[in-house]
Amino acid sequence: MPIYTYKSLRAAGSSGAWFRRAVLLRLAVFLALSTPLVWLAVCAERSQLSTIAFEQSRLDVKNLARAFSEEVNSTISTVDMSLLHLRSHWEQGHEGFAALVERLNKELHGRVIMQVAVTDARGRLVYSNAGPANGIDLSDREHIRVHLQGHEDVLFVSHPVLGRVSGLWSVQFTRPIYHAGKLDGVIVASVAPEYFSRFYSDIDLGPDTSISLVRYDGVVVARQSRNGVGDIGKVVTGYPYYDWRASKTEKAGYFQRPGQLDGIERVYAWRDLPNYPLTVTVGESLADANAHFDKQKTILVRTGAVVNVVLALLGWFAIAASDNRRRAVKALAEAEARWKLALNAAGEGVWDWNLSTAMLNLSPRAQALLDVGVPAIPCPPDTLYPSIHPEDMGRVIRALRDHYEGRTPDFMAEHRVRQRDGRWSWILARGMLVERAPDGAPLRIIGTFANIDERKSAEEQIIHQAHHDALTGLPNRLLFGDRLQQAIRAAQREQTKLAVLYFDLDKFKPVNDTYGHAVGDVLLVEVAKRVAGTLRESDTLARLGGDEFVVLLPGCSEAVQARLVAETVLAQLNLPFVADGHVLNISGSIGFALFPDNGLDSEELLRSADVAMYSAKSTGRGRVCGPDEHLPVAA
Repeated sequence: MPIYTYKSLRAAGSSGAWFRRAVLLRLAVFLALSTPLVWLAVCAERSQLSTIAFEQSRLDVKNLARAFSEEVNSTISTVDMSLLHLRSHWEQGHEGFAALVERLNKELHGRVIMQVAVTDARGRLVYSNAGPANGIDLSDREHIRVHLQGHEDVLFVSHPVLGRVSGLWSVQFTRPIYHAGKLDGVIVASVAPEYFSRFYSDIDLGPDTSISLVRYDGVVVARQSRNGVGDIGKVVTGYPYYDWRASKTEKAGYFQRPGQLDGIERVYAWRDLPNYPLTVTVGESLADANAHFDKQKTILVRTGAVVNVVLALLGWFAIAASDNRRRAVKALAEAEARWKLALNAAGEGVWDWNLSTAMLNLSPRAQALLDVGVPAIPCPPDTLYPSIHPEDMGRVIRALRDHYEGRTPDFMAEHRVRQRDGRWSWILARGMLVERAPDGAPLRIIGTFANIDERKSAEEQIIHQAHHDALTGLPNRLLFGDRLQQAIRAAQREQTKLAVLYFDLDKFKPVNDTYGHAVGDVLLVEVAKRVAGTLRESDTLARLGGDEFVVLLPGCSEAVQARLVAETVLAQLNLPFVADGHVLNISGSIGFALFPDNGLDSEELLRSADVAMYSAKSTGRGRVCGPDEHLPVAA
């Protein structure tokens, strides 16, 4: 017995023990069980990478569609506000209009360049900054015909057309021109389609990426792909290209299909512009999306083969390698996302906010934008950093909450921050939540800061120019009409009254004829200052054009009150004026009307005050007339 035991132990310690039938059989069973698991794991990882590639592609095109839509919407808003400003100047007189168009194009250089044209009420060209306005008949053009047929006063966006003056492809933006309440013509801003696809040069999703700007009827306004700018004017159909004005529950989304214009299979994100009948799309081809992960897929196959060979001896190493590989893929994806964000935000400040420690880490550029001297500042989740303007704090917190709760895919807010010298600076903050706690609580968000002082200043200047008289600085007809409608709605809601004074200057034309228009302009400015000094802060004085002015008196309940204010204004007009060294004696004719006694809407109320003013003129000038004192129509 001891001899047999000794022999058995020797056999176990020899090299031949590794080739015993039982050992080999168990090894075969082990390999038969483990090998499918290894390759199932490899296939699963490849499938997961494909899913990640698809989801990453959806996220990329969604973010780019949002950025593209914001850029296009901003460009069109600039064009629309420019049209309103130019139209207001044209309605007041054509003098200096060409210089205004040239100055406006210089101010907008780098953002958009427009060709401006004006037609008369029959659609014949009367002005163009691209060439002589020789009466070309444009009434057959869609963007002219739609206004001649009674289109409402909203911005109209045309199909891409070949200009008869410029000879170039362009997209036409038009608004009607009115005179005395009737159509007097159409003002046109022509913009090259390339201005809407410049965004393409900033995209890095692959060679088969495409962006498009499409009208609600499916007509391609602008498109950019690796083949350059093309396919302008072609029609695409199906989801999501249908009537922009129809009732829709969604304003943005995704779809996947071969491109109708080039047949390339892509993942598309689309978004309707909020104020215009246009849709933007950004598409990344499936081949480009998967190409980002081809290297990882190849590594998986080779690793699976190596693991399968050495699994019998190094099983634990395979598990560790798989775990390390997963971590590497995740770290690589996160690093790539942060790298893309930093690349797209070149020139902007990067920030990293750790909500658990309530500290905001700042790049040098971000420190400069916030005007702080340290790379990290306290930033509690409920109060944020203290330099935010109090009026903007609530909006920023709401935007963060919407992003945390999944209502928005990323965080974006515009707000002001106080600089160390006491001034306020506008900042655009953008970011994305990158880490949550197991219970879903936000832990970390990264993003960028950008200074938008110039954009805010330009927007405020354009809005002010579109709503105020260029000479006197008073509200113009557009802004006065809006305030009058708001005052009427408030009066209806509160069961109160209001009054409107309508007046022009007597003997103003002789001033222009005798001393020139420069002196007349100075006189108008002085009239505006003097009359404004007699009114309450809640009243509105506006210049409608020429020497015509109008005053809104909210809370005026009796005709005697309106008359008293009108007589006060008249007394100021009867006093001598000094304009450019000349003593001028003028007067005024004033008519007034009350809501709702003399008109139930703004047009009827202004008409009643206008009729009363002409009654004052007809009965000797230099006096005040109410709506019940006007002469018969025949007179």
